[in-house]
Amino acid sequence: MVAAKTAAKWAKRYRDEGAAGMADRSSRPHHSPARTPGPVVRAIVKLRWRQRLGPVQIAGRLGLPASTVHVVLVRCRINRLSRIDRVTGEPLRRYEHDHPGSLLHVDVTKFGNIPDGGGHRYVGRQ
Repeated sequence: MVAAKTAAKWAKRYRDEGAAGMADRSSRPHHSPARTPGPVVRAIVKLRWRQRLGPVQIAGRLGLPASTVHVVLVRCRINRLSRIDRVTGEPLRRYEHDHPGSLLHVDVTKFGNIPDGGGHRYVGRQ
């Protein structure tokens, strides 16, 4: 119930490798000759982090298709601006906990001259 070409491929593989040749194999390619070169990837990431540009704007500046820029941004996990810190431009780092429901302790220090109870009590009083 398979194509003749597939059956011939399996028969040749069995003759060459024996029973071990019948094991499942990955369909992932061994190499990708058309993958975007490293310097171009670095230029895309640099424009994304430094200037917060979208795929279309980056593509226009670098002379690339917007789809290529989008694929690179997805691969680098910076395709959404919500995943990038607005101040530093670095990817957001999330807290990870050992188990669900664990709490995060935050030590809060009082800065400035705010009286105990807040400053709202002194507003508008003489």
